[in-house]
Order: sequence, then structure tokens, then C-alpha cells
Amino acid sequence: MNSTINNKQKNNFTLFRFFLLCIIFITLGFGVNTYSSYTYNNNMNEFYSTFNKYDFDKALNIIDTTNNSNILKKKQLKADLNSYFTGIVGMIIESIASGDMPESDAISILSEIKKYDILNSSLDSLLASLDSNYKYNPTSKPNSNNTNTNIDNNDTNSSITESDNLTLGIEAFENKDYSTAISYFNKISKSSSSDFNKAKDYILNCKKNYKTHLLAEAEELIANKYYTDAIAFLSSYDTSILSSEDKDISNKINSVEMFRDEYTDHIQAYPNDASTYASSAILQTININNVNNLNIESKTPYFIYLSLSDQTTYIYEGSLNNWKLDKSFSSSTGIPGEETPKGIFSVSGRDSWFFSNEFQQGGKYWVRFMGDYLFHSVPFDEKQTKIVDETLGTAASHGCVRLKVEDSKWIYDNIDDGTKVIIN
Repeated sequence: MNSTINNKQKNNFTLFRFFLLCIIFITLGFGVNTYSSYTYNNNMNEFYSTFNKYDFDKALNIIDTTNNSNILKKKQLKADLNSYFTGIVGMIIESIASGDMPESDAISILSEIKKYDILNSSLDSLLASLDSNYKYNPTSKPNSNNTNTNIDNNDTNSSITESDNLTLGIEAFENKDYSTAISYFNKISKSSSSDFNKAKDYILNCKKNYKTHLLAEAEELIANKYYTDAIAFLSSYDTSILSSEDKDISNKINSVEMFRDEYTDHIQAYPNDASTYASSAILQTININNVNNLNIESKTPYFIYLSLSDQTTYIYEGSLNNWKLDKSFSSSTGIPGEETPKGIFSVSGRDSWFFSNEFQQGGKYWVRFMGDYLFHSVPFDEKQTKIVDETLGTAASHGCVRLKVEDSKWIYDNIDDGTKVIIN
């Protein structure tokens, strides 16, 4: 008996030591990371100040020290230097163009930046355009670490070229500094058709990538139920990249606000369920196997789930955690660039017909779920007699959800205002 007790005590002590060691290691790791971030930020602030004062030798020494002593921040260091120097080069270009900076000063600063091995080919190109004696390899790739082969550039002049702006824009794009990238691409004139067309494509990709980043960050906040933070984050995006009236961002904010209101209402109604209510679950794929585990509520006996991957609209009937699949309709949602918004919405309004002069087509039996986004029939001509596009089961609309005429009429007749709509 005593032996058993002693063994249990030893096991408990061993477990205690194990957990204690885990806590110590976690605390040490956190402490090391915190200290690393603190010293890195201090070093970088000192570097920026020093370089801006033209104390180039001291600035380079700060970066060498930071690079050698702070292994955890090497990747961030390269990204921060890339972003900083891209901005500096942009200001130099503007200063040369306005006549505020002599080319000799520009060459001096660019030569110092070259020592950091960050903006390789773009700096080579710029230095060659400013200094006919500068030698570089015109085939080197941005951000490559290849050694220049000292090929003479005989086609140089004393002005910044369209290709320089394109190269710098690409540098900034690859570093995800989309605002700076767009500023470079916008400097390329239509007279340089090849570079201009490339710049247009890059600008579109800048906007697309930036929006993707915004929405992904918002989703992470939503998953952790930080709704107010998500709204604030989406409301403060860079309007030099995206329009201040961007529809996708506006729709997402509206969706998050509905999420927040729903969560608040749910917790007030079911205070004991606060720890288990998972807003992220409501944005996963919903099916008959999990629909009654997601705490989905609707103000009517129905809720609508639209699966973008399946291009199918599912009608569920019932109540909280007591839903059954009633109907499913083949659908057609928005094409790339005009995607149907994801999120949680509710039905608010309907009519038997609309017509769009912009697209020269209309739809029968529409039901609104947000703004000008609707469930409606496949598109008809203005006389309402001829279907102009029968596509279903794949993306084909301008953002609305297209259905068979009889399916849109069923929703029109049976789905009341206030019905929850979930789209993902």
C-alpha cells in the first residue's frame, strides 16, 4: 500500500517537474523574443536617424552589428531595408526631376545604398543613367545576389527612364510595399507602351494582393471574435491603393457588423454558451452533418446557405440547432473581379422584376440579401421574354446569385425578410 502511494507521489512529482520545465522554457522563449524585438527596433530607429543625417559609415556599422547579433530578425531586416531604401530612391527620383537635388548628390546616396546589397539591378540601372562611367550588368535580376560582371552600359543618359520606374515598382511589389509600387508604376507614361502595359498589370495585382491581405487579416480577427478590431482594421485601409468606396471592403465591414450583433444577441440570450459559441464555425462549409452544431439562428423558420465552391444554394428549415435540408438550387455567382460577397447577411426586400441598363439584362423574382446583391432568375432581355444566359453551376454573374426561374420564384414566395443568409 505504502509502495503504491510512494509511486503515485513520484509520478506526480515527475509530472510537476515536467510542467515546470515547460513553463520555464516558454517563459525564456518569450523573454528572448521580446528582448530581440526590443533591441532590433532600437537599432533600426538609430539606423534610420543616422542614415537620414548622411552619416553613412555609422549607419552601415549599425546594420552590420544588427545582422550579426540578431539572428531571429534577419528576414525582417532585409524586408525593412528593402522598404526603406525603395522609399529613399523614390524621393531621390522626384528630387532630381524637380531640380531640387544635383545628380552628383543622388549618385553619392545611391552608391551608399548599393553597399547594402538590397536593390541590386534597379540601383545599377539608376546609377548608370546618372553616371556614364558606372558599369553594371543589365541582365541581373531584382533582389538577386549575383556579382555584377562589369558590362559597360553604352546606352546611358542623365535622366531616369521608364524602365527604372518599372524595375523599382517591381522591387516594391515583391516586397509587398504596394503603395510605393503603385507610385512608381503611375510614373510610367503611355508613350512607353510595353512598360505601361506591364505597369497596369502590376497595379491590378497590387490592389488584388492588398485586398486579399486585408480580408485574410480580418478573417483571423473574426475567428477570435475580435469584431470591433476587425471593423476598425478594415475601416483604416490605405486609400492610395484601394478606392475609399471599395465595395468588397464595405461589404465585409457590413458582414462583420452583423456578425458582432449576432454574437452579442446570442450571448445575451444564452449566457452559459459564451465559451462554446464559435463565430468561425459559421463560416466553414455547412452540411447536414454539422449544421446543428454551429448555433445558427434565423429570425424566420428558414435560413439560406450559399456554397461558392459548389455553386449551390441550400435552403434549411427549422430553428436553432434543429435544422433540416429542405431544398437545393443550382446557382451561378459572381465572376472573378465581381465576386459574390462572403459573410452573413439577411433578406431585406423583393420584387418581381428589375432591369439593368448597364448590362442590358434583367432578372425575375429578385430577393435582396445586401445592398444591390440579389437572388434572382437567370437573366432576361428587356421584354422579359428571352433568357440571355442560361449558365448555372459556374460563376457567370456580376455578383448576384442567379437561379432557375422556378427556384427564384420559390425563394420570392416563401423566404421572408429577416431570413439569415450565409455565403462562403
